Amino acid sequence: MERIGEVTSVRGEWLEITFCRPADCEKCNACHGGRKETRLTLRGQASVGDAAIVEMPTASFMQASALAYALPLAGLLGGMFLGAALWPQQQEVAGGVGAAIGLAICCAALKLTERHRRKDARWQPRLQRIIPRNDRETAPPSDNH
Repeated sequence: MERIGEVTSVRGEWLEITFCRPADCEKCNACHGGRKETRLTLRGQASVGDAAIVEMPTASFMQASALAYALPLAGLLGGMFLGAALWPQQQEVAGGVGAAIGLAICCAALKLTERHRRKDARWQPRLQRIIPRNDRETAPPSDNH
């Protein structure tokens, strides 16, 4: 998955790249808590105002989405059914407690393994190329604005 952002800050070899949400996302607000833009810091050489093409490998993007959404949901539902099955006389309470415990276990597991994923290059976005501010008329259409 490729996105085009704008370099908004340069600190040594680190670039801050800002991405505006695509127009078709304006009404959803599901990702990024309704924010209009997202910032990412990557290594590279560019100037403020240049366009940056950033790629997140599609397979990693899909795996990250599954981890972020499906795993906690599975923990919630699994805990709910397990709690209700283990204590049938108190199904509602046991199901609620089991759901909370299952969700907490999955979220804790994600948090504990996050450090490993952050260090693994397969999970990291990559700066594909920089389009200088002066060359933008030959660049592909931007996600920004």
